[in-house]
Amino acid sequence: MAQRAKRLTKKEKKAAGGGPIARPAGQGGHHHHIHCTACGKHLDEEQFDGDPPEAVWLTCDHGSSFASCSGCTERSKELLAEHDRTNQPVRSADAWH
Repeated sequence: MAQRAKRLTKKEKKAAGGGPIARPAGQGGHHHHIHCTACGKHLDEEQFDGDPPEAVWLTCDHGSSFASCSGCTERSKELLAEHDRTNQPVRSADAWH
């Protein structure tokens, strides 16, 4: 099994000039906590950059962006389609770590 790359601490990120996580346009809310829409798993920003990525951003018809684990992409798309169809808030899973 491959070793996970070392993550920077908050102090190291701040010293390097790192600000809030870069997010797609229209992504509001907290800038430091990302969770999968379908399963609620905590996602780190590095998970969006892999090859293949472990997480992806999905956009609803209204233009808002939602995070999803790569394994939950289909379920997240179903939840966003329901949101688009009913104009109700996205029925996302409870967040967990």
